[in-house]
Amino acid sequence: MSRIGKMLCIIYALFMIACFAIAYSAEGDFKGQYVFLQLPLALQMAGIDAMGLSSELQNLSWIGAYALLGLPTLMILYFVGWMIDGRSSKKI
Repeated sequence: MSRIGKMLCIIYALFMIACFAIAYSAEGDFKGQYVFLQLPLALQMAGIDAMGLSSELQNLSWIGAYALLGLPTLMILYFVGWMIDGRSSKKI
């Protein structure tokens, strides 16, 4: 198990939880909820838009968006941490 990969995943998960908490504590402010729900996925959504695939995902719910974009992000973060762990253990 990669310690750095786990830490990166934990940081991203805490960021998502904080954005959820802020979004749902702003009752009645739908624009604020939208911004905070979108924040953890903003970079991934920008990449999808740059590839021209945003129209394919236009009717996706927030749960679907987090499943489609958030879970692979966690896997990529873990893999990046694993690669960093692998390189740092070879130098010792």
